[in-house]
Amino acid sequence: MSRIIPLPVVCFLISGILLLVCLPVAIRAQVEDPGTAELLENFFRDNEQAAESDAQLFLENLQQLRLNPLDLNRATREDLADLQLLTEIQVENLLAYRAACGAFLNIYELQAVPGVELPDIRRILPFVRVETGLDTRNTSLWQGATSGANELILRWGKQYPPNYSGTVEGKPDALAMRYRHSFDNRLWFGITAEKDPGEALFAGSNKQGFDFYSGHLYIRDLNDKVRMLALGDYSARMGQGLLLQTGFAPGKSAEATAIARGGRRLRPYAAFGETYFLRGIAANLNLGRKWECTALFSSRRRDGNLLARTDTTDQEFADQVFTALQTSGYHRTPGEIADEKAIRETVGGLTVARIWKNGQVAVNGLHVRYDRPWEPTEAPYRKFLFAGRSLSGASLDYFWRSRNWFVFGEWAGSENGGTAMVNGLLFNADRHVTLAVLHRGLGRDYQSVYAAPFAETSGANNENGLYIGADVRFGKQWKINAYADVWKHPWLRFGVDAPSRGSEYLGRLIWAPVRGVAMYVLWQQEIKERNATEHPGLEEHKRQRFRIHADYKVSPALELRSRVEWSRFSAGPSPTSGGFLAYQQAVFRPLGFPLTGSVRFTIYDTQDFDSRIYTFENDLFSALSIPAFSGRGSRYFINLSWRVNRWFRLETRFEQTIQRLAVTSSGFTGRRSFWKVQGRFRF
Repeated sequence: MSRIIPLPVVCFLISGILLLVCLPVAIRAQVEDPGTAELLENFFRDNEQAAESDAQLFLENLQQLRLNPLDLNRATREDLADLQLLTEIQVENLLAYRAACGAFLNIYELQAVPGVELPDIRRILPFVRVETGLDTRNTSLWQGATSGANELILRWGKQYPPNYSGTVEGKPDALAMRYRHSFDNRLWFGITAEKDPGEALFAGSNKQGFDFYSGHLYIRDLNDKVRMLALGDYSARMGQGLLLQTGFAPGKSAEATAIARGGRRLRPYAAFGETYFLRGIAANLNLGRKWECTALFSSRRRDGNLLARTDTTDQEFADQVFTALQTSGYHRTPGEIADEKAIRETVGGLTVARIWKNGQVAVNGLHVRYDRPWEPTEAPYRKFLFAGRSLSGASLDYFWRSRNWFVFGEWAGSENGGTAMVNGLLFNADRHVTLAVLHRGLGRDYQSVYAAPFAETSGANNENGLYIGADVRFGKQWKINAYADVWKHPWLRFGVDAPSRGSEYLGRLIWAPVRGVAMYVLWQQEIKERNATEHPGLEEHKRQRFRIHADYKVSPALELRSRVEWSRFSAGPSPTSGGFLAYQQAVFRPLGFPLTGSVRFTIYDTQDFDSRIYTFENDLFSALSIPAFSGRGSRYFINLSWRVNRWFRLETRFEQTIQRLAVTSSGFTGRRSFWKVQGRFRF
């Protein structure tokens, strides 16, 4: 049987897209910007071990700003960078314009800021405001503790058949709860509890109730000295991520000039993920007119693979060694439960920064210690990985703006002598043209546990590369994003038994003929060297994808989204494999009606896992779904949200995948369904 979608179906989908795009109808409502979904799709495509909690924090930050928009007349550089919807050079241009011309009088005055155009304004419009009078800054934080907004989320979910095998301790239900109080983007506190499918609840290894508990208290602008204070669980950043980066840290995407790490150094953590955060205390302090420092301390237990030592007869230290940290957060089977909280991790860090009007320079230090030695399983490619109880590192980071130039970077060293550096440049060649260049030199022996810089691979080591990106706009209707990235790995990697190299290229053309209609085409090619299967040495693995996507606002109450995507994969002399995916989605938001929702139907057909295709799916609030489609089948989901009254919203999601053919040994065939129900209380 042919593995290709029938030609009539392809023609129907393409003609439907063209029909939607070409209808010359003026629309008043706004289409969702495609950049956010593309950013998240690429984030998980390039970081398959990443936790969904990272992206969850990004989406929740935007949701918080929807409820309490950022005042552009008081926003700091960190506030604007935290949006992750403007480039660093756009942020700097906005601050320079405000300093030269005074407070903004209207949101559309942003059109006078160099490099900021109408599509950028529409993208950030739901999250910012212009306030020229008094606001809640005159309300003390102590009053804000009782007069702010409260939100309680209760969530239940169940997948059948379950997506796990073997003996598990608990029931297949997923449960989550979170309470959060917020006030004026200055005060947050709350607690989170979560249980994954298969984990016990008030029984077995979880007699205390849920499998995971989290709590946080976060204060901004406490007084003239304390700019930020975090207690409990929080995420943190140093420089460009060579020493420390937790939370959402996107890499390459169709937003080709978004290459710099920025934003606040500390943020509260309230996601349901159990891995990528710190637990303890941290503070950002104002040391004077031009100096500030950030100090942090974290101590918590983490999951790890214990290994009994064979070189000692002392039973007290018989299991001191661990071979790896576990990041899944699952504690269902006896093996997973044995790894739970097996390791005590302590982290201490300090940043001291000198600040000027146009930039800053900061010195960072980080120390990580474990109560048991970390001894990775021996393998040639692991020769330079960290092993032992403790690891220290230091770095120097900087950024500087001069007219239409923005330069940034970080140099770092680990205590074993390894070094790493990242340096970048953003340049407004013209009001409609932004260029980006980034070079990274990550030594093969550089070591850091919490590093996540802009790079091709995780770990911040064993990579040298050069990235060039461009954002070009033609009038109000056309936009081109493109990048080229080339790199090499001077040492071995998993599945690569020799030094290797690679390259990646992407181009995206966006056409928005009228407000409410947007279409883009995207092409991407990635080439990596890996071990050859039929002969000694390396061979090139090439992946390509081509996408056509369209959004069309039929009316203020109805939006249609269509996509067709093809993928191709080849490895050396082996036959080329391919894949296909298409979906049609309808999003309805009737004005004045309490029920909103969306429905999508997807078909896919890929010949192997290497030609898999990712898509971003709308989910419940504070949830995320970016499945990877491989094999042959179809999938649909229905999201419904009912605003019962002004303080209670009931949400539900049903999704079902019908897998007709699997292409991996662990893949399933048949039907797999997932129900989710969530209640949101705001008071």
